Amino acid sequence: MKKEISKKTKKELERIAMECIYSIETRGGLDTRDNDGEDFIETSVWSLEALLEKAYLLGKADASK
Repeated sequence: MKKEISKKTKKELERIAMECIYSIETRGGLDTRDNDGEDFIETSVWSLEALLEKAYLLGKADASK
């Protein structure tokens, strides 16, 4: 059985993405814009690492509830 991600968790993941990756923050979130220039962004590997670590910790915390 596949468990769906709650809206609350999706919002928290978006907050993490905006906190870790400046270009996501400046575009206002993770919504698709159907525009290659806005939907495909460049980001540093250290920003991705920070985002993944925070998302992992969020998932770990959610799983322990």
